[in-house]
Amino acid sequence: MKTYCYFISRNLRLILSLTVILFFTTSSVFAREQGTGMGRGNASPEDRAKRLTLVMKDRLSLTAAQEPKVAAINLKFAKKMEEARKIKDQATQDRTILDLSKQKDAELKAVLTPDQFKSYQKQLGEMRSKKR
Repeated sequence: MKTYCYFISRNLRLILSLTVILFFTTSSVFAREQGTGMGRGNASPEDRAKRLTLVMKDRLSLTAAQEPKVAAINLKFAKKMEEARKIKDQATQDRTILDLSKQKDAELKAVLTPDQFKSYQKQLGEMRSKKR
């Protein structure tokens, strides 16, 4: 009887351990598939553009006149970046993304004040250095 109880207890512990491991494994896979943060993830270009516009509105103190213009620029380039990320050749993809970034900066420079643009570039540089 004692051996039988020990055997059940041992199997029960094994089953519980495997269940916990399975739970944490599937949870981490599910979290990865959800795509978190501001980065690419599974967010649509529209969602990324909206979030970026909100951040820029807050950090750059965008005026009521600037906000829709910045939102349109962010959406336009979020869609173009989405397409650029589908390019298979890494060198071509990198060049395309760099070109798009330069174009976006030029369009934003026309909308933002010189101080806002300087702040934007500084914050962009900080973000890039954190990413690396």
